[in-house]
Amino acid sequence: MDDVLDGMTEGVLVADADWRITRANAVVEDLLERERDTLIGADIRDVFPRSAASTFHEHFGGDTPERAAISFEEYFPELAVWLRVRTTVMGESLAVYHRDITDRKELEREREDREAELARLDRINDIIQQIIRDLVGATTREEVERMVCERLAATDLYEFTWIGDREMTGDQVAPRTAAGEYDGILDLVIEGGADAATGPEYTAMQTGETRIVRHLVDDESVPEPVRREAFARGLQSSIAVPLRYGDTTYGVVGVYATRPDAFSEREQESLETLGVATGFVINATRQRNLLLSDTVIELSFRLTDPDVFFVAASAQLDCTLVVEGIVPLDEASLLCYVRIEGADPDPLLEMVEPRDGVDAGRVVHTATDEGGFVEITVSASSAALVLVTHAAPIRTAEFDRGTGLIVAELAPSGDVREVVEALGEAFPQSELLSKREHERPVETAQEFRSTLHERLTDRQRNALQTAYHGGYFESPRDSTAEELAETLGISSPTLHYHLRAGQKKLLNAFFDENTEYKRPAAIDDQQPRQNR
Repeated sequence: MDDVLDGMTEGVLVADADWRITRANAVVEDLLERERDTLIGADIRDVFPRSAASTFHEHFGGDTPERAAISFEEYFPELAVWLRVRTTVMGESLAVYHRDITDRKELEREREDREAELARLDRINDIIQQIIRDLVGATTREEVERMVCERLAATDLYEFTWIGDREMTGDQVAPRTAAGEYDGILDLVIEGGADAATGPEYTAMQTGETRIVRHLVDDESVPEPVRREAFARGLQSSIAVPLRYGDTTYGVVGVYATRPDAFSEREQESLETLGVATGFVINATRQRNLLLSDTVIELSFRLTDPDVFFVAASAQLDCTLVVEGIVPLDEASLLCYVRIEGADPDPLLEMVEPRDGVDAGRVVHTATDEGGFVEITVSASSAALVLVTHAAPIRTAEFDRGTGLIVAELAPSGDVREVVEALGEAFPQSELLSKREHERPVETAQEFRSTLHERLTDRQRNALQTAYHGGYFESPRDSTAEELAETLGISSPTLHYHLRAGQKKLLNAFFDENTEYKRPAAIDDQQPRQNR
């Protein structure tokens, strides 16, 4: 009989009518760490370990216990294991079988944790995606920041959120908006005394990288007053995410939670996506405000820093470089169209190749004498990129033999000091020459059309109107060039000539920076096609 019991994979104890152990197998010896001889004759209720819920002892304890078949799975603290326990009645004897199921329970717990985390991540992603969709309709930076804070704090995932920006006069992050249960602790986060400049939000602002605090109470980078208040409130974790667009940081969002280790890698990625989207929308609202503003702030800068490619190139080639057009390719690179005077284009392009942050361009055309027109992409060491990412687009830019003069425009609501300091930080030899506010002349939609009408010849106008109404500009085309040419009674090459000449005049009216800019007023892009 003992050999049979020793061959079983379960632990087995057999007790007689007096609850005394009569048999025990080898598995029991290993589990209880007791020799078999010390178990025989002992009361099974004294020997069998007590579980967290004490199910075995509750059932078989007391003055008049009854033998019965039971089954349960519980944690046994004394053994630090999970056991599956079952009993069977054999006459007046009771057999107790138990199996170590700790590995299975660990796998189940890990699976449940993963499922809970995935459900939480799905919920977080849904919340963040909805915020991003709604941000598209925001028209001011204040509205953007308020929406982000309120939407995150409205969930039960986070205790409170806040958005701050760098103070210009000190080493602190000044709050712009907050939401949730922040009374009494946000002031401590901001006014952290000597530790404020090492706090997570300030660090994220300085480095442009996310900062996570896994244990608020124990992390010494968190100011001491904040740690004490976090302990009192049950706050466990926090994350500080920079609001970035390109190389520009528009602030930082701090999120605090009562969950320990709340911010997993995927949750961090989701919040960082929100940080990038928020930075993009803040930049877009600035650009929009500039576009729609009747008044602009004009900033003039002088640059002599040799780290600026066009400054260095104009000095080395002893020439003048005039930036005629700038096209943003993405948040970190600009396509520049540059007119060169007093030197050939080829030496300029040769200077591009070994320089970091400036991609090889191409010659658009070469002048009959010295000079030409080139295309160059810049992604670093560019004053234009700094200004554009701070919502201060370039009006004019000219570099003459080592000295650059740049004129940029900023919306009245823009932060002049922020722009000047950003340019000065990137290029210490830059200098603000002037700052002036001026009105933009407003032109009605009819005046705008009348001006364009006067620029076009009759043949150009007829060719454009015929092509437009004939669906030539649709994709796929409703009419071919040959069909339109036959309608007008001209050859196909002649039609192409008039179309290209007319299109060039229309584009010149829109893109030509050498003519005085007039913002069209009330041009309705939703007009019916037949009225255009």
